[in-house]
Amino acid sequence: MGKLFGDKPLVIDKDLAKIIGLNEAIVIQQIHYWVEINKAKNINFHEDKHWTYNTMAAWREEFPFWSIETVKRTFKKLREKNLLLTGNFNKLKIDRTIWYTINYDELEEIMEVSKEANPQAQNEPMEDAKMVQALPEISTEINNNINKQSISQSNTIVTSKDDRKTDDGFNLNEFNDKYKKILKNAYIDHIDDSYKDAVRQAIRLLVLDGINKDKISIGGNFIPRSLFKKDIEKIDQFTVEHAVGKFKKISRITKIKNTIMYLKTCIYNAIYERKIDVESKLRYEGLI
Repeated sequence: MGKLFGDKPLVIDKDLAKIIGLNEAIVIQQIHYWVEINKAKNINFHEDKHWTYNTMAAWREEFPFWSIETVKRTFKKLREKNLLLTGNFNKLKIDRTIWYTINYDELEEIMEVSKEANPQAQNEPMEDAKMVQALPEISTEINNNINKQSISQSNTIVTSKDDRKTDDGFNLNEFNDKYKKILKNAYIDHIDDSYKDAVRQAIRLLVLDGINKDKISIGGNFIPRSLFKKDIEKIDQFTVEHAVGKFKKISRITKIKNTIMYLKTCIYNAIYERKIDVESKLRYEGLI
């Protein structure tokens, strides 16, 4: 067989493939390849970016193992994810050939957010990495998940008026007081209706962790209970808003297996990250 690779072998980043999809990772890597060639030649430079261009038929030749429909569908998904930018810099107006470049800022942010979602996966073998599962949009699907994830326990606690501890030593009054206080500070009335039940449940679980566990695991890191309990008291309207924003963003680009547990992590991380995220954005835009 001479050699394994052809004249122009396609390469793939396995971490990127896990985040945005196999087909999408193959296409975006190939576009990057041509963009880099044009950058080296200092050609096809428009709007402060280097571009490449091709017809769909020509792109189909780049990926002969796919049908033209698969190629079109993959390009469409990349555009919808804002990873692929398009333009028209043809000299003739009647020329409808589409130009492409990569939204590298968006790609980098997706990779960083994905690491936050699953910080241990980058050290695991690809076949063993625990990928999160699908959540196209929060709707009845997330409400169904809420009903399945410790909801019976938390409902019993919240609605009980018993001043005594449960048989396992759980203090109902302590939970109710802390949960109601944090929920009031979170002021969740301002978020989308479809997220309200999910946020309530995520906050319930945070309070339960603070009461039940000596060390709480958040994103693979263990936090002492004394520090954790002080942290969650800082949850407010802006913390929740920031967390839901992060959740929406990652749920559009990757799969989330346990929606409530991931939202819980988003809320806890948002206690510290919202201020620095805003400052980072302002610095990027040159405002500070």
